[in-house]
Amino acid sequence: MTRRGWSLLGAAVGLLVAGRLLGTAELSTLGLSGLALIVGALVWTGTRRLPLQLVRTIRPDRIQVGGDARVDLELVARASAPQVTVTDAFDDGHRAARFLTPALDIGGRGRAAYRIPTERRGRFTVGPAVVGISDPFGISARAVSLGTADEVIVRPRVHDLRSSMGAAGHRRARANRQTVVPVPTLAHDEFLALREYAVGDDLRRVHWRSSARLGELMVREDESSWQPRTVLLFDNRAGSHLGPSYEAAIEAVASIGVRLLRSGRSCEIVTTSGRSLGTGQPGGLSIETRLLDELAVVSPEPNAPLVPSVAALRAPGRRGLLVIVTGSPPDPVAFTTMAGPGAPVTLVSCGAQLAPASPGVTVVDGRPGALAESWDRAIERARPPRRRGAPR
Repeated sequence: MTRRGWSLLGAAVGLLVAGRLLGTAELSTLGLSGLALIVGALVWTGTRRLPLQLVRTIRPDRIQVGGDARVDLELVARASAPQVTVTDAFDDGHRAARFLTPALDIGGRGRAAYRIPTERRGRFTVGPAVVGISDPFGISARAVSLGTADEVIVRPRVHDLRSSMGAAGHRRARANRQTVVPVPTLAHDEFLALREYAVGDDLRRVHWRSSARLGELMVREDESSWQPRTVLLFDNRAGSHLGPSYEAAIEAVASIGVRLLRSGRSCEIVTTSGRSLGTGQPGGLSIETRLLDELAVVSPEPNAPLVPSVAALRAPGRRGLLVIVTGSPPDPVAFTTMAGPGAPVTLVSCGAQLAPASPGVTVVDGRPGALAESWDRAIERARPPRRRGAPR
């Protein structure tokens, strides 16, 4: 019963008591009439069917923080339906949108729409919708679940990083419709594949003659050689972040990861606990969806020493670029010592600004609002100086 129904019940009981004490039949009749009205309302509400079908459309179902997502609801009446109240819950019932629909005839349609709040990342459940129906006097009400629940993922922001650090030769490939420039060599029967220089490549493999001819730094690579792997390491330990640095670090991981994948670089994204957020190969973009979905729900982990799988990244002979995204770690030296010949380290600090502690370490300011400019500037600075006589 509604508040009006409970009030009517109290009044009916009072009238019955007064009629009995005063011996007045009129008061007793009014009390019995009130009780009959309550019983009739409960029966009407309990037996009333809702011949309604609900269709929910979420566009898009994956959205960045601060983006625009819309939910469209459509009620289709399979028979005559009374006026109802529709409540569509969001974020496990913490928020809800409510609408009052008019009475619908057979085949009638009622439409409503609302915006999804996207101020924080996460995986949220929308629905199922709850339809409220009450009797004409508002004495009783009943709630019925209608439709199914849908899921919407609010991903972290992805900033536009312009400087490329991988997939050497891809810009020339788009221009010349070829991925590599084959060059015969007299030293052996194999061909060398010349590709554009990428940050982390060994300068001893630069092919200066072809660089001068093509106007860009070109690196020689055996067709059967193994491509250096880029590792993107996310320091998600709780003790490494203060205030907004954790969310800034997640946005940095998303932005750098997407940039690496779209540039065609073979890369692996892991956390300091050894959890893999995805592994991508050149030309494969399917990992981008998994990476952003994982980052939408990742949470800080308890403080712990760097696991052996992370410490192995600084093993002798490791090749390729290592990008570390952190906040204000208590042990930054543990990261900077991972640099080595042919294995530079780019340290993205999303908390306090850090200074490079050893050669081969590039520090990027990943604090909110500074990532894109600092990244582009650091990558351009990390490119090798032009050799005398090399192309400008």
